[in-house]
Amino acid sequence: MTTIGDDVAVEETTVPSTIEGDDFAIPIRIHLPPARDENDDAPPIRAAVFFIHGGIFYYGSRDCHPTVARGLAGLGLAVVTASFRQGEEGESRRTNVTTSDLGDVIDFVRGRWSDVSLGLVGSSSGGFFALALSQTLGPSAISFCVAICPVANPLERASYLRSCIAGNAKSDGYVNFHHPEKAADILRKQMVYWEDDESMARAGEFLGTKQRDVPTLLIVGSADKNVPFSVTKDVQSW
Repeated sequence: MTTIGDDVAVEETTVPSTIEGDDFAIPIRIHLPPARDENDDAPPIRAAVFFIHGGIFYYGSRDCHPTVARGLAGLGLAVVTASFRQGEEGESRRTNVTTSDLGDVIDFVRGRWSDVSLGLVGSSSGGFFALALSQTLGPSAISFCVAICPVANPLERASYLRSCIAGNAKSDGYVNFHHPEKAADILRKQMVYWEDDESMARAGEFLGTKQRDVPTLLIVGSADKNVPFSVTKDVQSW
């Protein structure tokens, strides 16, 4: 275990994949609350959180968003980040490898901190996974969810990116938008995971209606070029 500048303790380990015949070990990083004083070896854990990073459903690792992870740990939470597999490793939603990795990390967190509440926090594409997993697993497993600018409707995001690529974003009503080249790069990476519009539409429909009563905090930006307001409009209705 090491400590960082704000005295948040950090551990690094791996979680074995439960996929049959798969020898992959998912790298994770654990951020633990700082000691309250020099005699406090084990500060109390208020809750455990799996922070699911963003990255266009394509890339990212346990190293992403360190400020958020440290900040949450500073509030008394045990925070786990993970280098789960997704598009960059050639995994699409059809292989179920990404969701399996995420499920394995959730099981690890639940097992290690079984006496406190478990929450999911996710940013951008990670926000989609946090929302989807909380609605799949329900309140018996997930006590709360925080989605930060989530790609809650992947097809709506793809439609926005296609509008940028075609040069129609302004006329289509978007105030802040990407240049065509940037939008094309984001769309290409997103489609590695989703593969087709039908799968993105089904994902958006699943989150279109609240399935399970998991307390959820939605954080969105009014001028976000990556996740326009319209991408989260259905989840806002929860």
